[in-house]
Amino acid sequence: MRSVDEYIESLPDERREICEIVRELILENVLGITEKVSFKIPFYHYFGMFMYINNTKEGIDVAFCRGKDLLEEFPQLNIKNRATIATVTIQNKNDITKFNLLPLIVTAAAWNEEAKRLKIPMVMTSRKKK
Repeated sequence: MRSVDEYIESLPDERREICEIVRELILENVLGITEKVSFKIPFYHYFGMFMYINNTKEGIDVAFCRGKDLLEEFPQLNIKNRATIATVTIQNKNDITKFNLLPLIVTAAAWNEEAKRLKIPMVMTSRKKK
């Protein structure tokens, strides 16, 4: 299995640089996070599945596993037609600042920890009518 380093090293220069910056933001600002390759991409675990980075046609997707819960506070997130995962697509280094990535990562980590503590499932299986 490839390592996260090998994944990032295999990318074209600009995308590799973006991934290195994003990775550094994650590892330096979320203490206790673990990093590993899952589904052939770098995944980060913090009180459960937390986030991942993925090289796509459009750019580097920075994806948050509980992103649906962050849409109101971070409208730059795009949920597309996914149930819970929301992403920002980084096309150049300036997008990291433009999309306010550091506060997004820190807030998402705090929410992942809180949701785990409160035992809130990532996907609600049924909705109760009031």
